[in-house]
This record gives sequence, C-alpha cells and structure tokens, in this order.
Amino acid sequence: MSEDVKRRDFTINSLYLDTQGNLIDFLNGKNDINKRNLTFIGNPIKRIEEDYLRIIRFCRFSGNFYHNISDNFIKEIVSRVPNIVNLSNMRIRKEIEKILLVKNCHKCLQMMTKLSLDKYILMNKNNYIKLNIHDGFVIDNYKIIDFIKLNATTVIQNEKLDLISVLMIHLYGESNIEMIIDRFDLNKRKIKFLHFLRQIINLKNNFKNIFLDKLEVREKQIKLLQLIWKLRCIITPKKLGLFEKDRIPLSWYKFALLHLFSFEKIKDIDLFQIKWPIFPLDKEDIVKSKKSITNNQIEKLFFQAEDFWVNNNFKSSPKEILNFLEKS
Repeated sequence: MSEDVKRRDFTINSLYLDTQGNLIDFLNGKNDINKRNLTFIGNPIKRIEEDYLRIIRFCRFSGNFYHNISDNFIKEIVSRVPNIVNLSNMRIRKEIEKILLVKNCHKCLQMMTKLSLDKYILMNKNNYIKLNIHDGFVIDNYKIIDFIKLNATTVIQNEKLDLISVLMIHLYGESNIEMIIDRFDLNKRKIKFLHFLRQIINLKNNFKNIFLDKLEVREKQIKLLQLIWKLRCIITPKKLGLFEKDRIPLSWYKFALLHLFSFEKIKDIDLFQIKWPIFPLDKEDIVKSKKSITNNQIEKLFFQAEDFWVNNNFKSSPKEILNFLEKS
C-alpha cells in the first residue's frame, strides 16, 4: 500500500481506511487537509509527467487549498501544459465539470490562466495542428460565473443543460463555440443552445441603446421581457402564436441577456425568477370575435394580440386587445 501511495498526486489524496475503519496516513495527508495545504507527493514535475491531467487537478484543488509554488515551478508546469491536448475529451470534460462546481471556482480559473492552461483546454490531438493557439479566457472578472452558479443552477438542470454549455461561452466567447462543442462532446440540445446564443449575440449591436440604469426593478424586468419578445420576433419571424408555446424556452433568452448587457446592469433584477406574464385571452375569445376564421388566421391574430399586449407593458385588458384586433 505504501508504494501505491507514492504514485498518487497530492498528500490530501493519500489517505486509506483499513477493514476496521482505521485511518492509514503514510504522508501526513490529514494534517494537510486540516491546514488546507496542497502538496505534491514526491517530485511535482514527475507526478505531472505521469499524467498531465494533474495540471488541471492542481488548478481544481487550488480553489480550496493553499499552495506554495515558485516562479520557477510555474515555468516548469507552463512548459508542459501543451501536452494536455493529448488527453481525451471525456477526461477533460469530467475535470472541468468538477472545477466549475468548486465553491471558489474563480480561484481555479485564475490558476488556469496563470499556468496558461486556458489557452489549451479547447484543443485536442485532432485539431491541435490545424489551429493557432488562442488567447485563452476572454474575461478576467469571474463575477458572472458566480452569479450564474448562484442563481441559475436549478434552471440549468431543468433545461437539461450543464455548467459547461452555459459557462464556457462566457469564458471563451462565441467565436470559440465550435471548439467548445468539439472538446466537450456536447449533445444535440446543448449544441442547439449554444447556436441560439450565438444568434442572439450577433444581434447585440441592434440593442445597444436600451438603457436600464435609472429604472425601478419592475420597470427593468418589463423592458427585458419586451426585449426578449423583440429577439423572438427577429430570430423566428415565421413563428406565430403565443410565445409560451415556442420550442425555445424563456430561460434560454434569459441566458442570452447575460451576453447582451454588462453584469452590473442586470445583477439585481432577479433575472431567473422573472416569468412570462399570463396572456389574458384564450382561443375561444378570439374565435367569438370573428364570424368565420381558419386556424392559421387564429394563430396570426394571437401573434398580433400578444404583440399589442407586450408593447403595452403587458397591461392591456381583454377588452382592449379585442378592440385592437377589430380595428387591425
């Protein structure tokens, strides 16, 4: 067992229990856990060269443990970082998933940039030769990462997404979406989500003049819901009928808004708690207002009615909406 311990990466991972439940600690790992010290077992570079995934693991544990590494040691690691391109997508994905779950995730990400790891994560042995080394993370303030983890974890789970598909685009930008998809082997739903985000981000310049600063919280929420409606009308111009019946859920638009506005502008509006207001009319109300009408015409009228209602700050009464339809 003592020989097996020596092949492990960190002292904090070197603890065993015997069949009676007694702790076996050859390398004083328990003390390092208590003191939150991150210490390699033996020669750090040798440990890393045995498995280059340990560079990423070092970044993960550095989020919650203290470490004492010299500038020279950093240079030694940086020189070996390109070797991670040979690691399988599955191993990379699992380790990055763990990093994103760390409470002090921002510390892990900072260490990744310090070791130039962020410049190589998206590369694998299939695309390494074809691609130029990119600049790594496009952000250095990770507040948006913490915000999403704190406020949208349940939404992410309900939408069958994951932290990788939601957060990597913030770290690497929309220009690297295809590399994100490839490196993390994302499924069809997550790919559709990222392509949707890119479509919205490409519309960013259309909405630069939307000011939220001096509005009350509820006014901001209404403005953002109206913006979501406008985005929906742009990207699905042939889609008619009620918004709530769309295949693209409201929550996807909420994630998209995080790319259209600075974090500071929308951090205090309970973005992921906002619900689409209940439309005050149903199919029968519109049918009654028309003597003869087809299903396609009903869908078009629903769209016109909801558009009127949205642009009236969701305050139009059923009577006001029906009067609008009579005149249109």
